[in-house]
Amino acid sequence: MQHQEQAPVYTPYPTELPPAFPIGFRQTAPLVNVTELQAHLRLLGAISRLKFDVQSQRSGIAARGTKDMAWVVFVNRAVFRFFTWVSASWQRSRPGFDETMIPPLDVLMVWHTYLLNPRTYFEDSQRMESVYATNLCTLAEMPLTLVASLIQGQTLDPLSPSAERQHFFERTTGLPWYMPLTTDYSECLAVFCPLCQVINSRVRWVTDDETGYAQAKFKHRCESCCKEFTKGAMGMRRFVDEVSLQRSGTKVFFSETLLEPPTGKVNEKAAQTFVEKVFKALHKDYKILKPFKGENPAEEATKLGDALAWDFEILCDRLHEGVRPTTVPDRKNRNPRLQRFAVAYSNPGMASIDLVGAVLRQGSFISKMDELGWTRPGRFDLIAESAPLVRSVARYHAFLDLMAAHNSTFFVPTLDIDLAWHTHQLKSVHYRTATTLFVGRFPNHDDNIEPSTLSTAYDITAKAWKARFGVAYSIRVENR
Repeated sequence: MQHQEQAPVYTPYPTELPPAFPIGFRQTAPLVNVTELQAHLRLLGAISRLKFDVQSQRSGIAARGTKDMAWVVFVNRAVFRFFTWVSASWQRSRPGFDETMIPPLDVLMVWHTYLLNPRTYFEDSQRMESVYATNLCTLAEMPLTLVASLIQGQTLDPLSPSAERQHFFERTTGLPWYMPLTTDYSECLAVFCPLCQVINSRVRWVTDDETGYAQAKFKHRCESCCKEFTKGAMGMRRFVDEVSLQRSGTKVFFSETLLEPPTGKVNEKAAQTFVEKVFKALHKDYKILKPFKGENPAEEATKLGDALAWDFEILCDRLHEGVRPTTVPDRKNRNPRLQRFAVAYSNPGMASIDLVGAVLRQGSFISKMDELGWTRPGRFDLIAESAPLVRSVARYHAFLDLMAAHNSTFFVPTLDIDLAWHTHQLKSVHYRTATTLFVGRFPNHDDNIEPSTLSTAYDITAKAWKARFGVAYSIRVENR
């Protein structure tokens, strides 16, 4: 008689988190919870809805260009508004961060993306004293549940702001609360010329020849000095200004120098050593080692920028000669640290990352959450439906445990793990403290990796997961 096998019985996944998870040799209470994931998904849904609304407009760039270009322009404007907001002196006008200080959704979107680059965000808040850095410290923990409460649960539209909240944003930034979803070819913004430091008030966002500020080929002839400048020159201005601050005795650490690459821990001594190498490399041709006496720091910065032709490739060649004097500069295979250094100063604004590019890349993850149905209003409102989020949190803790067991291996998360990982990163201080304690390092989250590298790393992750936990890494995520 043939043996008749019964169909396997599967135990439903729990809908509540356990009190603790193991990470390495330690136990910890859940680092993120289901409520935080739900709030995060509502924010992602609101951003997705915002993108749809921008691309659906029938006027401005959306009508004359492509839908994708309309979103790129909108993101550029959102990043500009974010920098204006974080550079404002609102820190001194209120004792802490509350609902009144929550900005409009477009600015929230940029803040959200910035926090998802945890090492860069933390270093930018620590490497020099400024209003911008101080405000970044205040913004280190995004209050997700509060943010979600300001988004309508069914439509995912932002709720109308209170009069106090709207007034606070408009008073401190000088910008309107509501940003138009469309951008017309006649609209302008005001930016400083990096070459002469005069404000140019007639810089167009978009132009027919694609040289507008929100376009890839941006260039503008200064309305004062009549010289042409680019976004690359604007990034260089930040670098030469920081060199001048260093020379005048101000404590400044360059981007990508303050944190140890392997661990992400602050190391001021190593950072200062790198700064000295930079100065030595530049002094050979530009005589910048001497401290200021009666010179004007801004003028000295301009002189250095002129000497370097406001070209960061030239600067990186000089730095390579100082930091790696025994090797020949190779722009295609540049030293990784110098490459990160170059990227940090290649864009306008105060962030050591191209926030426009980062927001656009984050859109890919949001689209995947949409495809899974996880951003759909009400998807996880019932406790009985919350099992996928409980599993997401559990697998994230296992992912951290895997990282703790393999100090130098680059692991790639699955979508469900990535959601919990992102949610944890939005609690910047807690994320840095917890990962340093449990994993032994402060992991960065790089979303700008070559597909071939990503694929290989994913295979390595899957094998390590199977070896450690005895189960397959990939799982079936229901689309409901």
